Amino acid sequence: MRLMGRMFERNDYSVYAPMFAGHGTSEPLDILEKGHPDIWWQQVLDAIEFLKQEGKDEFYIFGLSLGAIFATKALENCPEVKLGGVFGSPLYADTYKNVKKAFLTYARKVYEIHDLDEVEIAQKMRVVGSKIDLMLTNINKTADTVSNELPELKKPYFIGQGTTDELVDPDKAELVAKDVKKSELHWYEAGHVLTINHAHKQLESDLLKFLENN
Repeated sequence: MRLMGRMFERNDYSVYAPMFAGHGTSEPLDILEKGHPDIWWQQVLDAIEFLKQEGKDEFYIFGLSLGAIFATKALENCPEVKLGGVFGSPLYADTYKNVKKAFLTYARKVYEIHDLDEVEIAQKMRVVGSKIDLMLTNINKTADTVSNELPELKKPYFIGQGTTDELVDPDKAELVAKDVKKSELHWYEAGHVLTINHAHKQLESDLLKFLENN
């Protein structure tokens, strides 16, 4: 999200992008052991409170992938958040099979980069495998709660979705757009991480227009 944050900053928006607990480290297990949907939600609330203390009184929120769940939850539950949007959102997902596969691949690559031998990697991967299903179950519960409230969402809602997204089903974006009355669905010929792949410039342009028009 840093690239997008810098873009907003250049266009005179104040930006705050907290790091979700467990993310941004060289140990994939941190996400599974230090993170939790309740912790991440509290971080969102803390971020809003921090910005209030900084004198801000109107808030826009955007989230990528996992962050999309909590950006939407903030729109549903926090009156001071006026509008927002999501990119590569997992809402309405039938399965997290692709997410699990991608996380396991990511974890192994990280351990290989850190020159662990095969025995050490196997030990680490067994721990990851023992914890990931519970985490995905907890994330899914939160996503289901957020999804159930989508028809009540009356705020402007930007949906950015890649047509070749390998982690979430692109077709679900249409279901979300149908449920949210003030939604704008934008398609991109790109994969999951729209904020940094080749679609990011068009995404940034569309977001600026969205903010200007709302």
